[in-house]
Amino acid sequence: MQIKPRLYPHPVLAWFSDDYRAAMFQPAFEVSGNKGFYKIQMTCKTSSRSLNRLVVDKQAAYAVHVECPATRYRALFTSIDQTFEIDIPVADIDGKVEVCRLIVASQEIKNYASEEFHSDFTGRSFNMMRGDVLAVAEDITFYADKKSDELAKLPSIFSIRRANEADAPPLNVDLMGDRIAVYLAPSTHDKFTSLNSDELLRSTLSATVLIPALVLALEKVMRPEDRETLVDLRWYRTVARKLKDIGINVDGLAEGGESSLVLSNKLIGDPLSGAFDDLTQVLQRAED
Repeated sequence: MQIKPRLYPHPVLAWFSDDYRAAMFQPAFEVSGNKGFYKIQMTCKTSSRSLNRLVVDKQAAYAVHVECPATRYRALFTSIDQTFEIDIPVADIDGKVEVCRLIVASQEIKNYASEEFHSDFTGRSFNMMRGDVLAVAEDITFYADKKSDELAKLPSIFSIRRANEADAPPLNVDLMGDRIAVYLAPSTHDKFTSLNSDELLRSTLSATVLIPALVLALEKVMRPEDRETLVDLRWYRTVARKLKDIGINVDGLAEGGESSLVLSNKLIGDPLSGAFDDLTQVLQRAED
């Protein structure tokens, strides 16, 4: 669930409205994880005296709605404590997780009025039902990427696939999945599969197949307008982490000075040099 700017039938303290004249709702959010659980720590504060009074009187509560589109996990957590923690099993969420931070009515509230309301509400009061939204902060997201995720290692972000069309180009790339899909023409794919069984040829195959695909991916990442369409993909987040490991912020990639070709070779582990070494051994093996 994502809360968009909208009109409510009663005053709501929100970043997109002026229903309250000077109050704010700014809950802090931190997430950490281990092998079993993701732990969300909330620190909820509002400068609204009226809303604080409702929470103290247990007529309202701080609330966190957590939703994971990939697993269809949805849950609402509430507390009257300003600071509280939530544990979510690792198995329940994966990838992008959407978080809404709210103050909601925890019981029916009759004739709610506040001197903090906008002047348009002067002299008016409102009846609230249990669950009605009283305050809302901007939506936030985090990514539940497992520590043991098979995509955590850069080579695993690639998927080498056989193209269906007989006249397909020798190599084509699709960037819009969790893996970078590299499509090889049928005859090329057959040769790749056969050669890949020889450990001494794998660096050569990486240099000829994976490097071009990663160059294309980094070219896309360098353009802000393209990057916006990629941020939810797992291969993108893996590449962003690997770039950070070598001191490069993905948002400043275009200004980094190094070409996508140089960076691709660094990220994959210099397969070109490894390919030359391996091919030398292949030739020596042939001579023997």
